[in-house]
Amino acid sequence: MVRIIETESPMNKRTTSLAHRQTAHPTAFTLIELLVVIAIIAILAAMLLPALSKAKSKAQNISCLSNTKQLTLAWILYSTDNGERLIPNYLGATAQTPQSEAWIQGDVNFAPADTNVANIKNGKLFAYNSSLGIYVCPADDYKRNGQRIARVRSFSMSGQLNSDAPSVNARYPLRRKTSDIVDPSPSGALVFLDESTMTLEDGYFAIQVDNRVWQNSPSDRHNRGANFSFADGHSEIYKWREPKTGKVSWNEPALSPVDRDFDRVAATIATKKP
Repeated sequence: MVRIIETESPMNKRTTSLAHRQTAHPTAFTLIELLVVIAIIAILAAMLLPALSKAKSKAQNISCLSNTKQLTLAWILYSTDNGERLIPNYLGATAQTPQSEAWIQGDVNFAPADTNVANIKNGKLFAYNSSLGIYVCPADDYKRNGQRIARVRSFSMSGQLNSDAPSVNARYPLRRKTSDIVDPSPSGALVFLDESTMTLEDGYFAIQVDNRVWQNSPSDRHNRGANFSFADGHSEIYKWREPKTGKVSWNEPALSPVDRDFDRVAATIATKKP
């Protein structure tokens, strides 16, 4: 009998040994490979972050528009229930016009009033929509002592609508009833807007039409624009064309000789007559 003995060639031994080492000790990423992966992630992030930021901004715009539409609907319902009389926008300037009778109470530019929900609930408008959220712009950038604070209100109302400050625009009569809203017409007459953090305090918004003064300032937090609602119930974002609009404090003169943004807002307050 002849016994056949099989032997493994040196080449097979080396291959088997190499395969064993590779299985037992997987090869790690090299530094260059890791840097390439990190670079790819950074590029993708740079591409995605602007899109995400834009999507967030658009969502805030939609939410803010919805809020002012609901506030304006409540404003319309009040007048319907009260013989077409507009809800008061009182500053409490006289004993006959206490702020307790106004659509809103309190200021929101200092503590503790800036977080006091009672000033919302005690306002005459609250009975027509009891959602606290509709009083706040989701893009509100208010800070107290350098820290971001969620205040209870971001919006104010046109001072031409049943206020107690007729002298601000003395040449233009205040609107006391819905039938008074003629110049401008309801589709162009400002009701609510998101006012700038630099001037928002009470619920009264005013510009001096003839003197061309931003007594209060609209915001610019919606991609250099502000949310305006109108007496016919619609809301829209006004985009600013002048660089300083939305960035000024109280009683700032309009740009001279031309301020396109001031002219546009003035047209929502009062239409000039010859």
